[in-house]
Amino acid sequence: MRDVERLRERRQFSLDDRQVVALAICALLLLSGVFSLGVLIGKKTAPSAELAAAGLAALDAQARRPEARTAPHPEPAKAPPPPAAPNPPSQPPAERPAPVRAASVIPPPPRSATVIPPPSRPVQVAAPALPALAPPPRDLGEFTVQVGASQDRGEAARLESRVRSSGLRPYVVEAKLGRKGTWYRIRVGAFRDRESAMRFRKDVERELRTVAVVMPTR
Repeated sequence: MRDVERLRERRQFSLDDRQVVALAICALLLLSGVFSLGVLIGKKTAPSAELAAAGLAALDAQARRPEARTAPHPEPAKAPPPPAAPNPPSQPPAERPAPVRAASVIPPPPRSATVIPPPSRPVQVAAPALPALAPPPRDLGEFTVQVGASQDRGEAARLESRVRSSGLRPYVVEAKLGRKGTWYRIRVGAFRDRESAMRFRKDVERELRTVAVVMPTR
């Protein structure tokens, strides 16, 4: 029986402990709810306090403005008027100088104008020396052998040099033919009859390998 009573006491004790724990939990929940409610109320009441403070500040500012407006500004001291200057003696009006007409000025030419250089002096070129031609002999005879003729003095000199290099003794006769111009005739030999000149012509053609002609000297 004693053992059964002890068990009952233990059960009763354990039930009491659970109740205590439940009460403690409820108390904590209640405290947390009250705290959160206080925080929410404080947040809601804070803006109204700020608005109230701002309204008070605005009222103070409006109360100060009339005082600032009504305060009289000190007027600056007026300087005494300057003494009147004595009237200067009347002077005759000065004569105005006659307007001077500006002379027409010709503007200088622009710098970018092209400058034409003076014409260069012509270069004098010395004329080339004319080639020397062999003069005809004193005794021309009646007939001679002509190997060529040219209006160019240089060409006549070259033909003469060629005939001379073959062993003959040529000479050049200058003939002025009016409108036909001046001709240089290259000739060889002086003969009194035509037959002698013809025989010599054949020798000349054989040596020079060109055509020769028998011509009268006059």
